[in-house]
Amino acid sequence: MSTLRHSILRNSLLAATASALLVGCVPGLATSNPTYFADGKWKELDTPYALTPLLSCAYPADNNDKVHRNIEDYVAPALWSAYGQDVSGAKLKRMKGDSEWCETLPNIATDKFSVPPRMKKELAEYVKQSGAKGIIIPVATLFRSPIQQELHAADGTPIASVDTDRFTADGTALFYVHYINANGELLYTERAGSGGIGDFNDRLSHMRDTAAEVARRLTQKAPPVGLQ
Repeated sequence: MSTLRHSILRNSLLAATASALLVGCVPGLATSNPTYFADGKWKELDTPYALTPLLSCAYPADNNDKVHRNIEDYVAPALWSAYGQDVSGAKLKRMKGDSEWCETLPNIATDKFSVPPRMKKELAEYVKQSGAKGIIIPVATLFRSPIQQELHAADGTPIASVDTDRFTADGTALFYVHYINANGELLYTERAGSGGIGDFNDRLSHMRDTAAEVARRLTQKAPPVGLQ
């Protein structure tokens, strides 16, 4: 596939993915734990909840730092504001993409809300340490793409592009909020994406410009728990 064709196809897919995520068209995601949510109503929930630092998860890639900073400067404050919290308290914690929390948390809702025993214990302890009845854990999963190398014919004419074993950040991310109760159970999860088209800087700008919309999407159907 030529570099130009690859770029056009990739940008189209990013735009389609971002559009679907922002309007909530995310197939297969159960957002509310049926143990606590039935017939359109939540059972009585212990409150308040505490908002934890945003976990920014990324596998090794060039330019990850720029995406982390963009999330810290724009998305995290927008999310804190959406929760009615002081934006000066917005915090971000950088995490390796293969860490247990980064890999497991987003999949609990798609696994019938079954939390692995060790993580359930850790989550319950995290809630206890917060001094609240539950916690809200925001998570960002950064996207990356292979860096390509162009192949040339004997006369120097470009003939193809191939993936290398190095990666670069896309400038896009998928954002989640996870509501965890005192028992370490997942009550509710929601997600929204930041996409955009163009080059890396264009997508970073798109993430900045849509931060408030992403935050609204993540919080608009939240369980009725107050924040401490």
